[in-house]
Amino acid sequence: MKWQNRIVLLLALGLISIPAFALHLSSDSGSPGAVLIGLVKGPGGEALEGVPVSARAEGETIATSVYTDQSGFYVFPPLHAGHYRLWTQAVGFQTARRELEIGSQRAQQDFSLKAIADFTPQLSAPEWMAALPEDTPADRRGKALLRNNCTGCHPASYILQNRFDEAGWKIIIDHMEKTSAYGERPQPDQPLYNPIMRYFKLELAAYLSRMRGPGVSPMKFRPFPRPRGDAAAVVVTEYDIPNGDTGKLVTADGSDWSEGTPSLYEARGPHDAVVDSRGIVWIATTDLTRTVTRLDPKTGQTRDIVLRDRRGQPMSSHGIAVDQNDAVWFNAGGGLGKINTRTEKSEWFEAPPQMTRVGGTIDVDPKGFVWAAANIGAIRFDPKTGQFTEFQSLDRRAPTYGVAADADGNGWWAQLEIGVVGRSDIANGKISQVVLDKLPVEISFSPSERKVFELSGASNNSAPPGEEGPRRLSGDKHSHFVWVGDWWGNNFARIDIRTNKVTYYPLPGLGASPFQIWGTYATDVDKNGMIWGNLQNYDAVARLDPQTESWTIYPLPTLGTESRFISVDHFKDTVEVWVPYWRTNKVARLQFRTSQQLQALRSQLLTEAR
Repeated sequence: MKWQNRIVLLLALGLISIPAFALHLSSDSGSPGAVLIGLVKGPGGEALEGVPVSARAEGETIATSVYTDQSGFYVFPPLHAGHYRLWTQAVGFQTARRELEIGSQRAQQDFSLKAIADFTPQLSAPEWMAALPEDTPADRRGKALLRNNCTGCHPASYILQNRFDEAGWKIIIDHMEKTSAYGERPQPDQPLYNPIMRYFKLELAAYLSRMRGPGVSPMKFRPFPRPRGDAAAVVVTEYDIPNGDTGKLVTADGSDWSEGTPSLYEARGPHDAVVDSRGIVWIATTDLTRTVTRLDPKTGQTRDIVLRDRRGQPMSSHGIAVDQNDAVWFNAGGGLGKINTRTEKSEWFEAPPQMTRVGGTIDVDPKGFVWAAANIGAIRFDPKTGQFTEFQSLDRRAPTYGVAADADGNGWWAQLEIGVVGRSDIANGKISQVVLDKLPVEISFSPSERKVFELSGASNNSAPPGEEGPRRLSGDKHSHFVWVGDWWGNNFARIDIRTNKVTYYPLPGLGASPFQIWGTYATDVDKNGMIWGNLQNYDAVARLDPQTESWTIYPLPTLGTESRFISVDHFKDTVEVWVPYWRTNKVARLQFRTSQQLQALRSQLLTEAR
């Protein structure tokens, strides 16, 4: 009898115990739950490592995913009894599906995957970008223009999975140069959202038709290596968030990679998400029908909270934070909203008319002051007095993107398009800035093109090549550092709040090149000093250990997540990380096991099965 068959028999007889250290993650339902294990093999019977296996109980909105180890073995945390749909997939293989009844006894389900010829729909955005050639100056120039003009608001996979001739690509670019990140069009007396895109659109259309036109494409597709070690020991629980307009779940939600990167048409809901002391998740939603969504992770149930403006219209939100008293703060309608998480009573505070409106990112400093992005700079709100204080950027060429507060109560804000991080010194009232290093520019531009960059500035998440692109940032409340996600720089930047010294930690590069973009977006710091960041383009979460300068890249089981925020649960003893999926209307929780724990479990099972 094969060892895996002996394992399932002994499990059924209760003759093998699963050590608690390997399955310390409890069932959300509160019931003891049952353990599901199995093997995933390739067409030749070979073990497949780093392959996600997902399980969803019938009629529920929660999916749990685990990954296989080097022997193809996987093990779920306890699952409550029910009828489950299971599926597993990997780039280059057909999705395999099973149904399984899980009761109180432990169960096993094995998979054998079949290879497919065309795996391009399954590719992530960095894999699409890596496939674009860099052999000639024209190739490198076209790739750089695509990177800086077309990947700031959505992943490159959504663009490149399509094919159009040159005229078709030009029509699309004509539309995009006049469209904001939210699909809005400028008023007749307003400038274009993206003048740089307009200037280069004919060149971009020709380049895209050469890469993704009706002819033979020169792109060379190679899947990146699958996760290994601790990266493959993660447990990802995904919660579906209903569409704000219809109340229904999104159908094209990225769960089946063979369908490609999904459209935003049904989604654009969860933008930021934080968790309170009771484990309830509060989600800032950018659709126009609700303000904040409350998620109970134990049941998966959601409830929308709507704040209305003076005309009675719902106000959407974008950024959200939880304070020391468990109150949730968020932007809404140009003002600042607050929810008491116990009573769910809401309040709304409006800045004086002579001040700028409250923007879309929020943080709370150690003294309880609420910081928010402003148009040019940042705003601080005192909850005790109701007073707003405005801090304006020294360099006003670009608006504020992210905002954070440090351990000393200073406010920091990122100016994405010009590579500047502003700061307010609360002790002396002064405003200063930190100018980030310029990136090496691998292609040449003519004097007239450089003049276009100078006159156009930056807009709609696009910028001239050479900018680091600071996007969202976080203040470590237990040290003297601020951490910045550098969008085009593909790094985390650490700023010493005492000296303003900047240290850069570049992401490890799978398929890395000067023209690659991972989507380094937001950061957060856990109680152990680990730095976490979401990678908008890569459907992954990055963890940096600043002491060893080592990285771990944790995969997400959904394709095209387009995550725009990350937050650590600062209330639990164990580290848990939350990531909202803006493109696919989900919120994910990451829980962590180690590869050593899973290896010990597998060894015990093998020993007892013999």
